[in-house]
Amino acid sequence: MATVNTDDAAERAAGEAPSPAASEPERRRVVAGAQAAGDEVSLRELYLILRRRSPWIALMAVLVGLAAYVYLSSRPATFVAEATTIVAPPPIEADLGTGVRFRPEATVPFDTYVTLAFSRGVLEQVLPFHERSDINQLEQALELERIAGSATQPNRFLAVAHQVRSRDPEVAAASAEAWVAATVEHVRALLLENLDAVELITGDALTIARERLRSSESALERYRAEAEPDALRARLAALDEAWALLELDALASSAALAAREAEREALLVQRDLLGGDVGVVLAEAPEVVVALDGAIASLEGRLAALRAETERVRELQQGVRVQRAAIAAELSEATVRITELERGAREARQSVDTLAAIDPNVAYIAQVASSGVGVLSEASVPSAAEPRRAALVAVLAVVVTAFAGAVMALLAEAVRAPDDRGAPRHAEAKG
Repeated sequence: MATVNTDDAAERAAGEAPSPAASEPERRRVVAGAQAAGDEVSLRELYLILRRRSPWIALMAVLVGLAAYVYLSSRPATFVAEATTIVAPPPIEADLGTGVRFRPEATVPFDTYVTLAFSRGVLEQVLPFHERSDINQLEQALELERIAGSATQPNRFLAVAHQVRSRDPEVAAASAEAWVAATVEHVRALLLENLDAVELITGDALTIARERLRSSESALERYRAEAEPDALRARLAALDEAWALLELDALASSAALAAREAEREALLVQRDLLGGDVGVVLAEAPEVVVALDGAIASLEGRLAALRAETERVRELQQGVRVQRAAIAAELSEATVRITELERGAREARQSVDTLAAIDPNVAYIAQVASSGVGVLSEASVPSAAEPRRAALVAVLAVVVTAFAGAVMALLAEAVRAPDDRGAPRHAEAKG
């Protein structure tokens, strides 16, 4: 800032006054320079302005400081009760051995914690313990302070101090306890929110799985009663036994038929050698003599009977074979169906066992998940009121008011017209 006196500026302006013969632009430049020189203020003039206004500035500063001191000193005593909570992430990731892994949310950022602590549900639980009758007024008496933990380190524990102000120390302590309890309850509910959903879904799935198991087992038992696979197996075994007996009969008939045919051929050869029908002695009865033609005719009858018996046995075997094939197909179909029903019942049983194993583990994990949230230190009844610091506030009020008064005095002097402030300046300069 220039330090040129107004008298010197006036003399310079007079010395630079334009001559009559000067051009109009030069005359305007000289006049503008004279006006600018007249507006310049020296440090001495600033000092004189402040000295002239200093009584009013000092008076206002003292009055404001005194008012601040009187106001703070006359206010009722305020007591502050404090309780501290902690949110620590416990090691709750668990593998249940059933292919299911739980990793619930176990960290709460400080911003989320503040939102929960000042939520309407929490404040409504604190309001009955405090003398404030409105939630908006209650918020002004509550304060949170993070004493450990960081928003950039979510895996670290979080410790928060709950401070409650009240005119009654017991009210402050009771309100702090209620605020901490309600906040901890809401934080735990937030941590267990996904586990509650898992528990609900698991319970519903377990009910459905048990119903499915009952239905599968009922269908299996009902089909077994209808299909009677054991009776089919018994019938197959009986048919196999009958087949074996018929096979023995068929072999015996075939052997007898072969023996009789050989005997017939021998008689025919003997008749040809003897040249006609002659008497022969039977091998099985030497005392009996029969004619060859009669013996051959007797053998033909026996051969016919043996052939008929063999054909009958073969027909019986064919019937047993057809019957066994039908029963075997029915048993195979029943076995396939029973296998499917048993697989469905087994899968239903495994589902029930898996869900039944998950259900208690979810409850256990829920207990572990919320174990890291609790009260670190309970609120106690404050024995002394909160310091008012009236003197400090009064001093600060005096300093701020004095500074503001000085600025206002300078601004008021600056906006005055030059004619209104010229005379006082000269008077003060001469004085």
